[in-house]
Amino acid sequence: MRALITAFARNRVFANILLTIIFLSGFMAIKSMVRETFPEFSLDMISVIVAYPGADPEEVEEGVSRKIEDAIEEVEGIRQHTTVSGEGVATATIEVAENYPLDEVLDKVRTRINAISTFPPDAEKPVIDEMTLKDSVMLLSLSGDMSDRRMKEWAERVRDAIRQLPDVSQVSVFGAREYEIGIEVSEDRLREYGLTFDQVADAVRRGNLNLAGGTLRTEGEEIRVRTLGRKYTGRELADIVVLAAPDGRIVTLDRVARIEDGFAEDPVEATLNGRPTVLLNVMKTSGEDALAISEAMAAFVKDQRAILPDGARMHVIYDSTDMLRSRIDLLVRNGAIGLSLVLFLLWLFLDWRLSFWAGMGIPISLLGGMVILWMMGETLNMISLFGLIMVLGIVVDDAIVVGEAIHVHRKSGKPPLRAAVDGLCEVGMPVIAAVATTMVAFLPLAFIGGVMGKFISILPVVVIACLAISLVECLVLLPA
Repeated sequence: MRALITAFARNRVFANILLTIIFLSGFMAIKSMVRETFPEFSLDMISVIVAYPGADPEEVEEGVSRKIEDAIEEVEGIRQHTTVSGEGVATATIEVAENYPLDEVLDKVRTRINAISTFPPDAEKPVIDEMTLKDSVMLLSLSGDMSDRRMKEWAERVRDAIRQLPDVSQVSVFGAREYEIGIEVSEDRLREYGLTFDQVADAVRRGNLNLAGGTLRTEGEEIRVRTLGRKYTGRELADIVVLAAPDGRIVTLDRVARIEDGFAEDPVEATLNGRPTVLLNVMKTSGEDALAISEAMAAFVKDQRAILPDGARMHVIYDSTDMLRSRIDLLVRNGAIGLSLVLFLLWLFLDWRLSFWAGMGIPISLLGGMVILWMMGETLNMISLFGLIMVLGIVVDDAIVVGEAIHVHRKSGKPPLRAAVDGLCEVGMPVIAAVATTMVAFLPLAFIGGVMGKFISILPVVVIACLAISLVECLVLLPA
């Protein structure tokens, strides 16, 4: 052991190369790591949504919810499931038991539900997916004194413009009502033309379809035949033929019904400072950088404000990266204060070279820990930054102990190499034991189950990685 310590202490070239590698790779890791507010992880939950338009909650319960419950009752790996029957929709939330692969349970649930053949004819296809936490980066508001249609069209134009930004891919609009074409059939007109409501509904259904007509093949080409009949506006629906009499008389939809091209009657209303507003939620995917998205959106909002019409306003209501930036600033500020205190106090009471190399334990440990996190595919988020801040006051302790022991032997008249080896041999094992004890104290956090365990799983990784690098620094780099 002593021979190994002597070899490391004597080989200053190796120490300098290792120090350079840690610094360069650390800065590369910082530049390459994805920065986000909170880490993305699976909730180990599955959502099932089945739309049943026009049905009341009792019909949804009988026709959809109970059949979903019966289908998934015996699926292995389900801890519990909850179904909610609402007006026009059934929602099931399935919680996967621990130690069961989510993908396998998801495949089994999807197979069982898709095999149900007794859903009501009007029920839509089930939407089955894994539940995940999406990181919202920014909430943007568009407000002004304008009509609902103009407000929604403006919001959609802004949304499409945001999607053109290279750093942004996920934007959603909410706070605005959905488009809807209302058809109010007149009872008097039905009697006048001898029609029933079902006949009118069937005519609208048949006259609002895109149908494939097959393929025409010739010697030189192949032609696909397709009938385009889908209508997208009230004006187009008005020309649908409801009745064609033998005498050539034609009755169109606008003669028996009042057609209104407007919005759904959902009670959706958003205001900002008393003005009607529409909200845009800018989100990120797992591979996107939250700070880059925030910076791109800040520039976009600044450019858009310069060309807004009179009476229109664009505001950033919420930016989640403000918390991330403040946490990064706190890490940098605490690191600078801690490094300054170590340098000053060790210089005051011991030696300036000792104070410098002991203080270098802070940046070396942090950068080395960043490299390990980067290699493991982790991100720079609120939890990992909290771990780095927490470990700031720990990583330098071992270097101070080793440096002080070396300083004592140097003051007794020993040559530098022997003083370094003797000092390290004297306190090396206690230092290793102290650092190992701290690592073991944080290790149980890596085995917490459930959502909370996934949320804080990066915390022990950060602490243990930084402590391991600090141990390498005080045992290998500091003596040299």
